[in-house]
Amino acid sequence: MLCLARAGAVDFARAEYVRLGLDQADDDPDAIALGARLLKDVTLAAHGRRRIAFAKASTRRYHTLFQRFGGLYGAVNAATMTLVAGDRAGGRALAAAALRIPPPPGLKGEAAYYETASRAEAKFLVGDLDAARETMTRALALAPQAFAAHASTLRQLEMLCRETGADPAWLSTFRPPACAHFTGHILDATRQGALSGGLDSNLRREADRVVREHGIGFAYGGLAAGADIIFAEALLEAGAEFHLVLPVSLESFVAVSVAPFGADWVQRFEQCFTRAASVRYASQDPYVGDEQVFAYASQIAMGCAVLRAQTLATEAIQVGVWDGHPAAGPAGVAVDLAYWAKGGRRQEIISVRRPPPSRASPTHVDTSGSRGMKAMLFADVKGFGALRDDQIPAFFEAVMGRMAKVVEELDTGPRHVETWGDGLFLVFDQPVDAALAALALQEAHRALDLRALGLPRGLGLRIGGHYGPVHLGVNPLTRTPAVIGAHVVVAARIEPDVAPGSACVSEALAGALATFHGDRVRCSYVGRTQGRKGFPATPIFNLTRA
Repeated sequence: MLCLARAGAVDFARAEYVRLGLDQADDDPDAIALGARLLKDVTLAAHGRRRIAFAKASTRRYHTLFQRFGGLYGAVNAATMTLVAGDRAGGRALAAAALRIPPPPGLKGEAAYYETASRAEAKFLVGDLDAARETMTRALALAPQAFAAHASTLRQLEMLCRETGADPAWLSTFRPPACAHFTGHILDATRQGALSGGLDSNLRREADRVVREHGIGFAYGGLAAGADIIFAEALLEAGAEFHLVLPVSLESFVAVSVAPFGADWVQRFEQCFTRAASVRYASQDPYVGDEQVFAYASQIAMGCAVLRAQTLATEAIQVGVWDGHPAAGPAGVAVDLAYWAKGGRRQEIISVRRPPPSRASPTHVDTSGSRGMKAMLFADVKGFGALRDDQIPAFFEAVMGRMAKVVEELDTGPRHVETWGDGLFLVFDQPVDAALAALALQEAHRALDLRALGLPRGLGLRIGGHYGPVHLGVNPLTRTPAVIGAHVVVAARIEPDVAPGSACVSEALAGALATFHGDRVRCSYVGRTQGRKGFPATPIFNLTRA
């Protein structure tokens, strides 16, 4: 049930909670805490009277937890939810009472952190900001590397700042290290010395400075000969996490972007590669001359940096090593800098002097068919296969009919639609349009009165989404437009692992949404899909409205 809640399927989690009788299990602290948390999740996504009603229900469960089992957790959460329900004075009084609870002896590590951070939350609730700040400082010292725990507290305190109208700037000193995307020039075969010798050492000093001054603890980017490798070396020496994103297969990348510039660069690449915290591939295919895949890899890296920053409640910045020349093609530093700048986040540009890049045509480009960057959704209804034959007409008229109406009414509709049985495949030009369509479909399905239609209440719409380059062609059998390619398969593989009642998207789609549309939608990490039929497990993110 906790996994369902984290995946955004709170309605299904609450239904299971009641079905299993846990709402009556007042002798189990975990059951009570879970019920209170589920009610809190509904509260924070609701508005008006619904928000107040669920906040009061959550408060009652946290009260029960505290009264029966004691402890600071239930007491402070009861105080917080009392405030969210609109009773500031009541929340302040409960927080003051919570602060009188003596701390349990012998706590260490994260347990000690959470106990102390809860006291910081209570001190904020009673209006003593100085004491809250001092207590948070002590809390972080108890578990300095527990960044996920720190982020959880920061999100809670940010929510309380919104509820009370307080300036959240006081939280800035407690945020985890910054997350960065880095991009820089690869060596050109005609200018092999452009980033060697003195410039290499100067650039390294600048990279060290940027990592230190911006407090970068996590970074995502490539590993081409030149600026990429130099910056990765600076990150690793500073103790930061380096996450590698490659555009093509490892062998092909080394052959194209590292080996032509000397054995020394290959050795440095290998040293950084073995120390990378993770390795992602935009494509496992060899390079065939299509530079778009390099731009796509950069977009994935940028999205990862933004998503990680959101997860850790910290800042995302970009570091670019740039010669000031405009891009000579669809990929490159100038393209990366312009893409990031559209999101309005900070950039640090390290200037280098180089001759203008050559504009020679690539030796080979895949022209087998038109390609384009598209956002894709696969959807189906869990439980459709178990319907009786006499229920099928109502399903198609009401459930599929409602989906059709939603798609027709979208502000920006799909450029391609396919359907079979209860399945739906939608293709959009822009990631945000796919995201808004997924949310509209889910909301419309939740609003259906399935019981009144003679259908099982457990029918749950599940939606999987992905963003990537696809082939746009014509189906030779039906003579109708077709969208095909490896990235269509990625989208299709996500949907079966989505919790009914929720929409989950790939890291590529989540990253694009987080980079530019965080004010409209939110993507929260859920976990990984199951690897099936030779396909690797894929990270997925729950999609909700911001």
